[in-house]
Parts: sequence; C-alpha cells; structure tokens
Amino acid sequence: MKVANLVKKSSEKLKIGIIGYGRMGSSLIDGAIRSGSISPDLVLIYDTDAKRSELAKEKSLKTASSIEEIASCDVVILAVKPKDMPQLLENLGRVMKASPNFKPLILSIAAGVRLSTLRSALGGYSRIVRAMPNIAASVNESTSVFVPSNKITEEDLVIVKSILESVGLAFMVRDESLLDVVTGIVGSGPAYFFLLMKIMEEVGIKYGLSRDLIRQMVAQTCKGSGKMALLSKDSFEQLINAVASPGGTTEEALKIMNSKGFTEIVSQAISAAIERSKRMAPSAPTPPPHT
Repeated sequence: MKVANLVKKSSEKLKIGIIGYGRMGSSLIDGAIRSGSISPDLVLIYDTDAKRSELAKEKSLKTASSIEEIASCDVVILAVKPKDMPQLLENLGRVMKASPNFKPLILSIAAGVRLSTLRSALGGYSRIVRAMPNIAASVNESTSVFVPSNKITEEDLVIVKSILESVGLAFMVRDESLLDVVTGIVGSGPAYFFLLMKIMEEVGIKYGLSRDLIRQMVAQTCKGSGKMALLSKDSFEQLINAVASPGGTTEEALKIMNSKGFTEIVSQAISAAIERSKRMAPSAPTPPPHT
C-alpha cells in the first residue's frame, strides 16, 4: 500500500503521450481524464490524422505536430491500429535512438502486436506493457487485461494499473498468449452484447414499444445483469436458473435458443475472434540496438 501511494503521488505529475487518438485511444485517455486520474494538462496527443488531432484540440488537449515531441513524455501509449504499428515502431525507434535519455514506460493497446515484436522494433528496449482494454473505457466501465515484459518494475505496474483502473477493472496476466483469448472476449465483447441488445430492441419495436423507450429498457437490463454477475457468488448457470422459472417465459425463450444452436454459434464466433487475433500480429522492422 505504501508503494502504491508513493507511485500514485508521483504519477500525478507524469507526462503522458498517446500516439493514436482513434476510437480506443480516445476512449482510454478521455475516460482517464474524466475519472481525474490523469490531468489533461499533462497529456500530449500525436495522430497523423488531422481530423483526430482537431478533435483532441476541441477537447482542449495538447497535440504534437511531430512524433519527436513525444520524447518529452514519461509514459507513451501506443493506440494505433495493428496494421499501422510497423511504421509507428520504426518512427518511435528512430526517436528513441536520437534521444538517449528518452526511456519511457510504453503501454501498447494494439491487438495482436506481441511484446517480442515491440522489443525487436525498438532495438531491444523492454520497458513495455501490453494491454487489452475495451471501448467501454469511454464511459469508465472498461475491462482491461495487461501483461508486462520482464523489465517492468513494481512502480511501473502500479502506474499502468492506475491508468487502466481509472476507466474500469484491470487484471494482470503473465502468459502473453492469453491476450489473444482476452481480445476475442473482452476486446470484441461489447459488440456481442450490442448485437443482442439490437435484436431485443427490434423485437420490442415490433411489438409496439417506442425506440427510445426500448433502448433504455434494454440497456438497463444489460447493465443490471452485469452488476448482478459482478456482485453475486452464484455461477452463470445458477443465475440463469434464478430467472428461468419452470414453465415460464424465460424458459420458453431459452428452449428456442437451445434448439437453434445459440450456444454453439456464440462459442464458435468467439473462438473465431480469438484465432483471428493470433494470426493478425504484424511484422516489424529491426533497427540498430537502442542504447
């Protein structure tokens, strides 16, 4: 607790650079600012997309005109799409080589980009953490899972966890391969629930409910179910049975789902997302060793 408090106090003054202000990057940093864990005055955003930079400016955030300006930051969050990582890593490696005192804590949230790829592209630099948050960070309800490299200190871990916990729940794993599983479940997960909510909304409208009303009803039902799952010690099977009274409406609905292979369809879909995450890791250039 003493170490955590010490780092929390010092991290309040850390300058944080974020490269990539797209959906995930903006969700993470905006959520962290909203929670009060990060001061907007200490955030520097770099994005090659002028529209995203303008969006950041509209939120009164500081933007960098070149990646070289990121060298002033203590923590650097890599939040570009996986396909854009090779070029980013090449540029970042060049900046780090030109600035020997620039030794930031690097937090990458790019899906599928391995620690080994990051280390190799940055000349063996190892003060790196990979994380998989989800888009609910924008409303401070993210689920994030992170894995550190072997050169990360306890203080680094506290800083990373502080950032991620400012936008929801955060969990650490040591086996990096599990992040592919996390990507298919946590990273993609909100879309699965949004799809089910969309179906529920359409059925409600079909039977006469207004769109505004059914949206609120469905969203609150989803929120309430999630909160019950977090607070209850019951298994998911027990929670299902608590709702599905024999001969009732829920049981009737579940019979249809089971007869149509709902469980198998969802299981296959999530497995496909996990396997896709395993295949999408990009290659990266290997620059001269960083000193």
